[in-house]
Amino acid sequence: MFRSSTEYSASISTQYVEFVSKELSDYLQNLNESFDSLFINASFRDFLDTRPDQLSEQADEMIRFRPIVRNSLQFHPEVLGVLYVDRLGKVYFDSYQKQLDPSYSFGTDKLYQASFSNNKPALTAPHPLPYILYNDAHVFSYIRPILNTDTGRTEALFIMEIHEDKIKRMLSSNQKDQVGQVILYHEQDGTAVSETPVPSGLMRDFQQARLQAPDGGKQLLFTSDNIEYQAIYTELPDTHWKLVWAAPLSSINKGVRQTYQLTLLIAAISLVTALIIAFPVMSGILRPLYRLKKGMQSLGRGVYVPVPMKHNHDEIGFLIQSYNQTLEKLQFMEREVYQANMREKERELLQLQAQINPHFLFNTLETIESYAVRNNGEAVGDMVQSVSRMMRYTIRNDDGWASLREEIAYIRNFLTIHYYRNGKDVRARFEIDPPELLDVQVVKLSIQPFIENAIKYGWSPNMSTEQFHLTVSVQAQDSFIDVSIRDTGTGIPADVLEKLRQLIAGKGESKDPYFRKHTGILNTYRRLILVYGEELQFRVESEPGRGTEFSFRIPYPAKQREPA
Repeated sequence: MFRSSTEYSASISTQYVEFVSKELSDYLQNLNESFDSLFINASFRDFLDTRPDQLSEQADEMIRFRPIVRNSLQFHPEVLGVLYVDRLGKVYFDSYQKQLDPSYSFGTDKLYQASFSNNKPALTAPHPLPYILYNDAHVFSYIRPILNTDTGRTEALFIMEIHEDKIKRMLSSNQKDQVGQVILYHEQDGTAVSETPVPSGLMRDFQQARLQAPDGGKQLLFTSDNIEYQAIYTELPDTHWKLVWAAPLSSINKGVRQTYQLTLLIAAISLVTALIIAFPVMSGILRPLYRLKKGMQSLGRGVYVPVPMKHNHDEIGFLIQSYNQTLEKLQFMEREVYQANMREKERELLQLQAQINPHFLFNTLETIESYAVRNNGEAVGDMVQSVSRMMRYTIRNDDGWASLREEIAYIRNFLTIHYYRNGKDVRARFEIDPPELLDVQVVKLSIQPFIENAIKYGWSPNMSTEQFHLTVSVQAQDSFIDVSIRDTGTGIPADVLEKLRQLIAGKGESKDPYFRKHTGILNTYRRLILVYGEELQFRVESEPGRGTEFSFRIPYPAKQREPA
């Protein structure tokens, strides 16, 4: 009984600890990625290289990139503020809640100075913020190093100050019957963080037991302060932290003993009741129960067969009536689940179709600003009209469908913006056979992402118009439409090509971290899968120095709008 109770408790607790670990890891990753747009911002990159004595230049650059920081902070109220410090002595702090103490010397702050030796993101132990005015809050610092790409050396730190209560709430258990506590434990300095106080010496004894464990397993039994504990732990990915669940064995066994006693009592009552009822009514029960059994066997095969009733004034009649009502509810629920799945597919499709690359829009607006400063009204007007047409096409209410003619017009507007941003034209050729295909409805934004991918990874400003060609081919083949996007660029690296082929083999499902930052092709392929299902045929070919070809085949034309 003791062994089974501890094994059951360990199984449940292992699942819970892994859940909390994933939730905390996903939160830190999401927080980190929410500031990605800052690190590619031109003004922020210029700020990194500005000398400390160039105060005017620093102020101008801060004004330009500050809205990006503020926008990210708005979606993370648990972040008290963000801090930037570098080896040159520059400091930038931004917060909706706190103010920086201008007299504070970061050069003597051991915590931040020690972080310059790291080249990976790190989560610190809770600590006060001495550089903040009128502040008594404690925070976890999530430190993101900024590396010099030439030397690999950490030149600056970008620090997100997370309120201590946020992390503690993520360690809490919402299960009323969950015994023990979840502890965030830093093995190197012995820091232990939990929503409730951690008993003195508990983590020291846990660490000794872990080191003495012969098999290095993730489950431990140990004694601390004369109390026996069960512990489950796991690593928090990409950090030096461990998540530990610890509970006294007495609490675990108490619940098991109560359950065991209750089970015995229920079993005894059931046996006595069966002996009293069984013999007098056996013959009257068997026939309707046999019919009920046949009905349940049919249900097991997926056939809904109601059980006929001759009377419904006794318990068996009530049971059969309840069974028949259950059949009706199951049929209703089955229809509801089907309709819910269809609505979920439609929602996911519309969500994927509604995504737009904010970096493209921001960079385009910056380009328009630069042309406006040079008083080039013709270029500004051309770009504004192109962006306007692209935005109207993207957000209009059309259930995610457009004609091939409109999709090609969108691509031409995209190439116009590219010309003004880079000062070089890209030669693009559209081969539509037969021309009637221009009026065929296709999934909106199903071709443009491949054009953008070809230019982003295959084109270089150093190429001439003769070196880089783009060809979009759309042809009718029997009852299908074949779409091909070819370029003569540098080609896709072999490792990335393999990732794309694994994505295709997995029907749009991939856990590769590569697709967390490169979402264009992933989202487009998933949209095509959602619409066309098994009828979609997708292929990618690439050869270094000779270019890349994405091609796919979709139904034409009667089955186009049938959901997958």
